[in-house]
Amino acid sequence: MHMRKLWLIPGILAALVVLPLAYALAAYVVLSIFGYHPDAIGQELAKELVGKGGNPRECLQIIHPLPHPFSPTADEQRGNCIYEYAKLTQDPSACELLMPSDYGWDCLGIVASLINTGVGCSSYASGEIYCSSGVRGRNIGVDDCRKYKEADLKYWCYGERTRTLEGVYDCDKIPADPPILRDECQRWYAYKLKDTSLCSSIRDDKLRKVCELKIQYAR
Repeated sequence: MHMRKLWLIPGILAALVVLPLAYALAAYVVLSIFGYHPDAIGQELAKELVGKGGNPRECLQIIHPLPHPFSPTADEQRGNCIYEYAKLTQDPSACELLMPSDYGWDCLGIVASLINTGVGCSSYASGEIYCSSGVRGRNIGVDDCRKYKEADLKYWCYGERTRTLEGVYDCDKIPADPPILRDECQRWYAYKLKDTSLCSSIRDDKLRKVCELKIQYAR
């Protein structure tokens, strides 16, 4: 009898190891059959989806069959997957799956910046204006854009007037080609008036979607 009890101990210990493993294996197989992504890493799944032209909604199928106390949660992996997919594809529609969270707003911001990479100018309140074209100039205000000699600085001025001044719309003074310059101006005008219908003038489909989503979910 004593020997039988001794044999029970390793049998119980083996069961404690084997049964969870068997459950996990069965869960992985069943969940995969039904389209889930058990224990997927968000960024890796995003790259896989982009490579095969998949839908970012598949990121929502990430699931943890067993607890993962020392790693990102399933929710965090799903969010990482969507965010990475949006960055890789520059697709603001993917960001909508994260809205209206702060992560969703950040997602829209990074997508917009990627679409606009190498276009336009940045300014500092009392410093230089730096244009992606290589043109640089001193910020001398936006009361009269004719004070700027270089065309790119004039276009920046028209955009800043449209973005910051009440009752001002100068986007039509920016050439239609390349369209991204006027699109960016139109986007800020739509934000200023909080009117999604104004986004319709934006020719770039992705930037138009960014515009619509930002106004739609504005807090």
